[in-house]
Amino acid sequence: MRIILVLLAVSGIPRVLVGQRWERQVQERVQRTIAAVGTSPGLPVVRRSGMLNTDEAASFQTTLAQHTPYAIIAVCDDDCSRLQLTLLSPSGSDIAKERNSESLPILHFTAETTAVYGIRVVMEGCRWNPCWYAIAVVPLRKNPS
Repeated sequence: MRIILVLLAVSGIPRVLVGQRWERQVQERVQRTIAAVGTSPGLPVVRRSGMLNTDEAASFQTTLAQHTPYAIIAVCDDDCSRLQLTLLSPSGSDIAKERNSESLPILHFTAETTAVYGIRVVMEGCRWNPCWYAIAVVPLRKNPS
């Protein structure tokens, strides 16, 4: 009887640890990608993360500064097979969409005016639901004029 109780108590632990593992995995991936593209000093990197099942979407809004180039990056865990990333105008229409990259879509954009833009991520493929994702809106260094 004790063995059964111990097994029941221990069986709940791996789920929590596995979830933390995937979350940690996407956080590390997004951090490495941010470091690879570089950031503009003085401007914050906006980050979001979460879990989605296949064909589910998540959206958020962020302010993009006028004449600042951005890399909008999405990453996902090892169970994710396809992630779609879309940048939306202040009015809600699609500006740019990246669906050709399997699990590391990146959009490059320079805002003409400072405004609130939308960002949407769609989990197009997840082998084992739910899958973790992370998004970073990275202000890039401006080219010297």
